Amino acid sequence: MYKSAFDCLIQGVYIVSTCTENERAGLAAAWVMQSSFKPAMLAVALGPTRKTAEVMEKSKKFSIQVLDKKQKEIGELFGYYSSRNVDKFSKVRWFESEKLKLPIVEGVIAYFECELVGRFESGDHVIYNGLVVNHKLLNPHGEPMLFSMRDWF
Repeated sequence: MYKSAFDCLIQGVYIVSTCTENERAGLAAAWVMQSSFKPAMLAVALGPTRKTAEVMEKSKKFSIQVLDKKQKEIGELFGYYSSRNVDKFSKVRWFESEKLKLPIVEGVIAYFECELVGRFESGDHVIYNGLVVNHKLLNPHGEPMLFSMRDWF
């Protein structure tokens, strides 16, 4: 049963990660979209008080990782806990992306490495726009996780 028309909007579940020399941060996000074909760009909406948003503002880079539907526990770890209190990457296997050296969770279907090129406030979120500088399809047979409010909250 749906509680709101907003519950009918279909979105994926993604890990957004970023880092500086001294810190890593990441969170689960559903508000991700392609914002340009040429050049390839992606946008993600984040709460401005999130640790991941703060680190992204410093580093000017981020990744968007497509979770497989079998990775619900990882989605919960990155969605329910703050990077201020928990080193989420110490609880999962991960590797560095090729170009921007961002933390990528093992087992994701694909990832995108983005350089931050713009941001604008949108209500209670900030939309970060990134230029895709590298992308990898890691599991062509994976099935992306879908977000439904009733499955998460």
